[in-house]
Amino acid sequence: MHLYQRLPIFVFEIEACENLKFITMAIRFNLDRNGQHLSLADWQRLPQAARETLASCLPGDDDFAARLDEIARDHLGRAVERSVDPASTAWQDTNTLPPGLLRQCELADLTPPDVGDWATLPAFRRYVLTKLSRRDTPNHCFVPAMLEFGLARTPAEL
Repeated sequence: MHLYQRLPIFVFEIEACENLKFITMAIRFNLDRNGQHLSLADWQRLPQAARETLASCLPGDDDFAARLDEIARDHLGRAVERSVDPASTAWQDTNTLPPGLLRQCELADLTPPDVGDWATLPAFRRYVLTKLSRRDTPNHCFVPAMLEFGLARTPAEL
């Protein structure tokens, strides 16, 4: 069984995250939710089994922070840092599309979703789209995520 088949990984993440070389969106969510920061370099220093343990945590897992701190102490020699920049909470507002999402739609030449469609998305999916939209440059995962979440159509569907 492939790793992605037993972990909370979106289809658009499989190529980058299948071997857990990169941090999954579920882990990013848990890091942001707990005000923790883990660099990619530190993530890659963790043994594969530790990465799999963390990657198996569902978004919003209440035990994630303690589990990460324990793993970091065991394998990095210290607890993880606390994030100095609070994560955006724009994804929590179901009445307004985040400005970054609108910008990414414009950059990708996509029609933004309706606010009603945004509001009905599960919170974790809203978080993912907001996280993918935080920069002013195109994000290569944004369009695949929009397609996967049913918020964009392929040219064949138009």
